[in-house]
Amino acid sequence: MLLRSIVQSLPNPVTVEKQHSSPFRPRHFIPRRFRSPFFALVVLGAIALLLRLSYSSSSSQDDLLVFLKDLPKPEGGRRPPRFYEWHDREKQLPQHNPDLPYPQGWEGRYIRFPNQVWGLGWGNAMQELLLNAHLAYLAKRTYVFENYTWDKTASGDFSNFNDKPIPARVPLTALLSGPVAGDSFPTSADAPPAVVPEFFSQVCPNPTIIDCQEINGGLSDASATTILQAWIDKLERTEDRCIEIKEHSGQIFDFYLFGDSKRLLDIWPSFITSPILTHFSWSPLITAALAANAHIIHPALSNSTPSDFIPSSVPPPLSGLLALHIRRGDYIKHCRDFANWSSRFMGFNEFPGLPDRFSPPVVHSQGTAPPEEHARYLAHCFPEIEQIVSRVREVRASLFPRTILTRVYVLTNGPSKWLQKLKHSLQEDARKEGVEEWEHIGTSRDLRLTGEQRHNSQAVDMAVAQRAEVLLGNGFSTMTSNVVMLRTAQGIDWQKTRFW
Repeated sequence: MLLRSIVQSLPNPVTVEKQHSSPFRPRHFIPRRFRSPFFALVVLGAIALLLRLSYSSSSSQDDLLVFLKDLPKPEGGRRPPRFYEWHDREKQLPQHNPDLPYPQGWEGRYIRFPNQVWGLGWGNAMQELLLNAHLAYLAKRTYVFENYTWDKTASGDFSNFNDKPIPARVPLTALLSGPVAGDSFPTSADAPPAVVPEFFSQVCPNPTIIDCQEINGGLSDASATTILQAWIDKLERTEDRCIEIKEHSGQIFDFYLFGDSKRLLDIWPSFITSPILTHFSWSPLITAALAANAHIIHPALSNSTPSDFIPSSVPPPLSGLLALHIRRGDYIKHCRDFANWSSRFMGFNEFPGLPDRFSPPVVHSQGTAPPEEHARYLAHCFPEIEQIVSRVREVRASLFPRTILTRVYVLTNGPSKWLQKLKHSLQEDARKEGVEEWEHIGTSRDLRLTGEQRHNSQAVDMAVAQRAEVLLGNGFSTMTSNVVMLRTAQGIDWQKTRFW
């Protein structure tokens, strides 16, 4: 009946006077009398295909919902996620009751950092917010945690990156768990949980504003510990229970500090004992992505929860897994800039115990590095497939037989075709060297993720690298640097954290 109604709704062919066919006129493949039913079937086929694709997408999404459990359901649709439910969940945390007794509620002592960096990658934001939270903890003030913000100037929910819409801001709890994101501190810490800016505005309508340059202006080359202590002293002298660091006044712990191990690493003895780091973890949104993709990454991740990533619990390594951090795309420009600036590895990538070192040229490039220096930097920062394969072979052999590597996971933004070539090259090299082929090689591009997880996929990759038995990372990258920090906090063997 449906087919008949569709056929009847189509126009009938027009009767025209019979003409002699021309040898130059293309002949119709379908006789005229069959065309209406044929096109009806085409329409039905198209409808069926659309329904099947829709069902397949819905079914795929349903598969992922199993792993999300009590978390907000994915928003779906073609637009980037807006994370409204995640924002609401943050506001409903129990510490957002103004009538709670001291040290919470109206009587609590708070500090907010709206000067936190924005418009940069997650690695830059993460390294800063962790030290801000550490400062708040040492100063005995409640930390006010901010969104991860890509675009503070966006009037709506979205911004853009490479001409594609992305969320302008992401709630921190969609990325992280632990005291830095509003979870309880361990009882030994005796500290109130962090709160959101909306609650801070409620209980602190007129905070004392401190310009970052009031302290940092005279500490341009100071070490991290010197900066930390200067701010602790300032906050202890400030009687107001509510403090806000002036927006747009620079960062307390800025990018230059994180890029200079000589200035950064003296904070490690203080930071490694801080509950901000010892009880750090990833959001359940992130660990759900790991569980859903355990067959691609590592089977041991099949029941992942945030508690499996807390450094103080010393989570076991993902046995046999080699994680490769490989940047592609526009990162090559950054690598060339590093050469022109004679840059070093990021600060946490220069822990003294790490075996792989990089020395910038003795004579700085003064803004334009010679070709040979560009080539040297690119080998460490933007390696090509042949260089990657060679380095993987070297690291795998150096750890054998004490550590037997059997799987590879590639943290990457590389294109799929390039990654297929990389996979093939890694397996071909293993065969050529007479060693065991890799049991499985997975990449960031292979993961099945919800929209919310996809827009936070850098955190998914970092969680894998944190637990991997061996990491082969990018020494110039803040993403690798944060992972190295977490691996060091877990006490992972230095020989198992390597660089290109």
